[in-house]
Amino acid sequence: MSRIVDFHIHCNSSDSEQVKQLAETCEKYEVAAALVGGLRYGATDYVPNEQVIQICREYPDLFYPLAKIDLWEAPPNPDEASRLAEAGVRGFKFIYPYYAYDDDRYMPIYERIETLGLPVLFHTGDFRPSPVDAVWRRPVLRNMDPVTLDRIARSFPKLNIVMAHLGTSLWRVPAAELVKTHPNLYTDLAGHGSFAALSAEDLAGLLGPRRHVYGVERAFFHKLVFGSDAYVDKPSTLVSALDHYRHLLDRLGLPAGLSAEIMGGTVGRWLGIPL
Repeated sequence: MSRIVDFHIHCNSSDSEQVKQLAETCEKYEVAAALVGGLRYGATDYVPNEQVIQICREYPDLFYPLAKIDLWEAPPNPDEASRLAEAGVRGFKFIYPYYAYDDDRYMPIYERIETLGLPVLFHTGDFRPSPVDAVWRRPVLRNMDPVTLDRIARSFPKLNIVMAHLGTSLWRVPAAELVKTHPNLYTDLAGHGSFAALSAEDLAGLLGPRRHVYGVERAFFHKLVFGSDAYVDKPSTLVSALDHYRHLLDRLGLPAGLSAEIMGGTVGRWLGIPL
């Protein structure tokens, strides 16, 4: 199998020893990691985008920066996406929006990212309660419903979109149907609530062959990408995710070439990573 690319690691620490331990884990398992940075509204456990870019520069063959742009109080400025891309960002992540992901206020930044040719990772599904929920009283889960990605995928067909967590257990079936519908919409199984809870039989039922209106049988396993949902200070989650993904792919009996695409080939091309 060619090099693995993890499209979903949270940069929650800039401690040099913890970053080094993650780098050593990635080297041991031949993984290139996309580190998600940025400060989320009401959270303090993320490293600012600029600092993540610097960390990735220190490990240029291992780490690749994904920037987080808040979808909170004010509509995001598309020029910020361009600025971050010029600084070296390889993609973007969105989570915890004030409005639904497909709100008109957010369309300009998606359009700009499509123009930049960079991929996007959207959190979907379950989300832990936050102290700010009682202040703002937003429909947090509904705003991150996978169906909100339908409009985005249709509006920006050249934008490569990854739906994190396959919607979790809340929305796995509609999430899988959306992945099957849109050529530019992919999913990961990041987080123990997704990959550890899914059996190979479950995954086959969600993304396995289905009969189209023209009677053609087709599977959609190629719409999977590898994402661990690991944190810089907890690289063991990356190792667990590798084991779970490999177990699922082995049980599904997928060809080696397809497994290589899932584990790194697809995302590697998006990020420009030598495989």
